[in-house]
Amino acid sequence: MVLGGPNQMTIDRTYPIFTVRWLAVHGLAVPTVFFLGSISAMQFIQR
Repeated sequence: MVLGGPNQMTIDRTYPIFTVRWLAVHGLAVPTVFFLGSISAMQFIQR
């Protein structure tokens, strides 16, 4: 996904990887993907 503008390859300052936004996004996205995968897997369990 392209977040920068036309000059996305020229980074003028260094960005940290683990930011508060990164922790908030991944703290919500990782359990969401896990639950969606487990719920969709439950649909195919035969009893």
